Amino acid sequence: MSEHRIIAVIPLAWGQDALLATLGAAQRVSAEAGCEHEVILLGDSAESDLVPGAGFSSATRVQLLVHGQLADGENPLALASAAAQALAGQGAQSVLLVPPGAEGEELAAQLAAQLDATLLGRCTQLSWEDDGWVAERSVWGGRRTLSLRLNAALGVACLRLGKADSGGGQLAPEVVELGGSLPLPLELEQTRSEQRLAPVQGAGLVVSGGRGLNEQGFALLEEIAARLDAALAGSLPAVDAGMVPVARQVGISGHFVSADIYLAVGISGTPQHLAGISNETCILAVNKDPAADIFKVANVGVVAEWEQLLPALLEQLPG
Repeated sequence: MSEHRIIAVIPLAWGQDALLATLGAAQRVSAEAGCEHEVILLGDSAESDLVPGAGFSSATRVQLLVHGQLADGENPLALASAAAQALAGQGAQSVLLVPPGAEGEELAAQLAAQLDATLLGRCTQLSWEDDGWVAERSVWGGRRTLSLRLNAALGVACLRLGKADSGGGQLAPEVVELGGSLPLPLELEQTRSEQRLAPVQGAGLVVSGGRGLNEQGFALLEEIAARLDAALAGSLPAVDAGMVPVARQVGISGHFVSADIYLAVGISGTPQHLAGISNETCILAVNKDPAADIFKVANVGVVAEWEQLLPALLEQLPG
């Protein structure tokens, strides 16, 4: 048995894309690290059409954990509890790979908590160096890379490295029927927010203001955001001045946004603020200072006074 290994943990209910993405990452990392990789499938039946595909990734072992509570794959507590039963007592230094995406990151957190493992999170690379696993993570909105060395016996990561190929052959899964009950999903209480605008997290369009605006300027931004069905946001100076709530702050000490479009008005463009904006976001900048740093990263820049531009923009939007 190798001294280190990769173990892919995949809920069948998450579909073929999740299966192939996780197997692809496990296949590539294990090949480059010179180690084995195993597969743990989670589902309610061995009859799933996805089960045979897991054996094509050159895995040395494929287990299918079956339990009725794993049917829809929507309870990360149950998924993690089921996987933990098969993972207890791992001797080699192992990294668990779960499907990339928000659901995978939640499952990774639950696995780390139940197995007392190190949560490596959303990684861009994973390699075996000097007798230890090293994970790379993107930080500061993709502008920097952080290297993490795994010192514990078990780590959990999300990693997207392409889809799996056919591998060397077909490996039949070991079907394990789990007994007893798995944890029930957490009960969520929903309350109605008094905010009329969408939150900044997950918004496709964000309208944001900085220290260059006053209360009147933010009132105009809020109306523009409402008409565009966008989220209203602000920089740290705007939050400190009380012009926008801290829940709408974007930056290294606030939220990270990956909107399609980010309209920045009166924002200078400090590294602390830009760290909260995805590299893939299109930035439209409005600032009266032509030398403002925001113009160095903006896709479109307009040198103008907000007092003139925002009312003119509002007139062009449907009421």
